[in-house]
Amino acid sequence: MAELVPLAEAKEYLRIDSDTEDALLLTLIDVAKDHCENYLQTSLPSELPMPVKQAMLILVGHFYEQRVGEDIPKVVYVLLSPYRAHLW
Repeated sequence: MAELVPLAEAKEYLRIDSDTEDALLLTLIDVAKDHCENYLQTSLPSELPMPVKQAMLILVGHFYEQRVGEDIPKVVYVLLSPYRAHLW
């Protein structure tokens, strides 16, 4: 399956230039994917609708910046909600 959110895209979104945190970012992309799939109650397709991809990027940024357990931004659920009952 193609990368839902490529590492380069996540790094651009977060404005990260170095490669030192690539392993962490790849893990955070996986965590964001799992979170979205759990919320949507389905697997994500290989071609994401733009709002779902944006939700993933916001989650990656949130998990990267907030490492002590702050609440997930509500905008993530606003972006995902229209797709929750949608069958891929």
